[in-house]
Amino acid sequence: MKKCEEFLGASRCSLILFSLACVAVVVSVGGLTFMFHSQAPVEFSPEASVDLQLHEAVHATAPRIDDGSDAFLRVAIAPVISPEASAGLYRRLICYIAERMDLQPSMLRGKNYSAVNDLICMRQCDMSMVCTYSYVLAEAEFGVRLLVAPEIDGKRAYNSLIIVPASSSITELSELQGKRFASCDVMSTSGWLYPMTLLKQEGFDAGSFFGTHIISGSHDQSLFAVKSGVVDGAAVYSLGYESMIAADPALEDELKVIHRSPPFGMPPFVVPAELPQDQFIKLQKILLKMHTNADGIRILNVLGFDRFFVPDNKAYDSVRDLHTLWLSAP
Repeated sequence: MKKCEEFLGASRCSLILFSLACVAVVVSVGGLTFMFHSQAPVEFSPEASVDLQLHEAVHATAPRIDDGSDAFLRVAIAPVISPEASAGLYRRLICYIAERMDLQPSMLRGKNYSAVNDLICMRQCDMSMVCTYSYVLAEAEFGVRLLVAPEIDGKRAYNSLIIVPASSSITELSELQGKRFASCDVMSTSGWLYPMTLLKQEGFDAGSFFGTHIISGSHDQSLFAVKSGVVDGAAVYSLGYESMIAADPALEDELKVIHRSPPFGMPPFVVPAELPQDQFIKLQKILLKMHTNADGIRILNVLGFDRFFVPDNKAYDSVRDLHTLWLSAP
């Protein structure tokens, strides 16, 4: 219990840092930590490096777990939203699971979606929340198992949204040619794969279509890049967009959605293929029953989840099809 208290104690600091980061995005264009791609082909190129930085004070004296030790529950969270926000949101979930597994909680973070996939591939985590496209790639390249996925506002699917400033005259993706555009990560279905394959289907050279293509690092940063005028448009995760609008209704007057994709399977929680079956079953049961007890409901409410469910692997076929299309000849 003491370890969980220490683990949870750092969340307030993380949320303060996130708030400051959001202010910095709005106030200072020069201070943004985005990667810019100007008229260069955009290619899927996973990184070989793994960022194994352990999170916050609870890990200050904890050894890095690379020997198969089961003393810690090691959970990696993909930066669908910025790492600062992820830390605050997922800390209680990780602690909840770890207590019921009789393990100590440990949050691992990768600097991007690829690094999180590397953590799974190299067996450096026991469970991970990944993007839909990240899951499809991981399943094909080194094997992972679907554990659960979250149901959000009664939905078990999401969309890619193309957004622009409310004041913009742009009404469709093709009008963003030569403009500045933001994607959160090249392994994001909604942020990158869908808009790029859509351009390809419409006969454009997706790699050189945008004047400047920004990889923002997370969906919330892509949204703030549009809001602050850093870019002319962005592709974002629909449920994240809706959550941010609900938290700050004024955003709805500053942004507009010009395109909505077909639905995609919900970003899942996965485990390495080698995870022992008894651990897999125990993890899955804990998550599937969260909505049946008061502690679990409180944590789900903070995350904006209704409950967890076991997704059908076929729900990800549309993303597999997009991946095949993207790799196909022009």
